[in-house]
Amino acid sequence: MDFDSLGEIIATRRFYFVDESNKQRAVSVLVGKPQQSNGSSEYHCPFQVIGIGSQKTQLARGHDSIQALQAALVLIAASLNHLNRELGEKLIWDGDDKGELGFP
Repeated sequence: MDFDSLGEIIATRRFYFVDESNKQRAVSVLVGKPQQSNGSSEYHCPFQVIGIGSQKTQLARGHDSIQALQAALVLIAASLNHLNRELGEKLIWDGDDKGELGFP
């Protein structure tokens, strides 16, 4: 896990993965503060999914910090939806009772 490259964490969300024996395992999404990319006018927003998948820090990019943050949320949604399909739709977020994970 690579927490240092996230920088300042500005948002988190916790999920649970329910395995075959009905045990819950914590899965977290961490979003770092958008930052201006070195030597560029562009921005990047680091994020990480912990508990399933590769757990590597990923970067979303944008023209400004808001676009980078929006891109991070879209990429997180795609990553979680993909992982959830691989896990047989067993990823649960307490914020929704319809099976949604709460990302755009």
